[in-house]
Amino acid sequence: MKRLKFSCDDRYEAEKLAGLVSVQKDGTFYVDGVTAVIGNEIVIKLKDKSSHAVVMKDGENVTKLEALLRDVAKGKAMILSSDFEGAVAEIKIEEEKG
Repeated sequence: MKRLKFSCDDRYEAEKLAGLVSVQKDGTFYVDGVTAVIGNEIVIKLKDKSSHAVVMKDGENVTKLEALLRDVAKGKAMILSSDFEGAVAEIKIEEEKG
């Protein structure tokens, strides 16, 4: 298990990110992909076709989050849980072995 921390613009954005990437009660993951990156803002598309913007602290955090969501979509990583404290969202993942 690996813990990844993402610095967001504020507590609200960290809470939103943790909620968007959370594992559902049935074990599914509701994120479908990233539709746009604009500066330090990332737009996340959900499987219900809605899109939600999350403002990160900087471009480095956007790049890390985009890479993580890409790996999850490709099956290279699986999100186990997510939480937040202050303006930081923490996402626990399991990486594909091999």
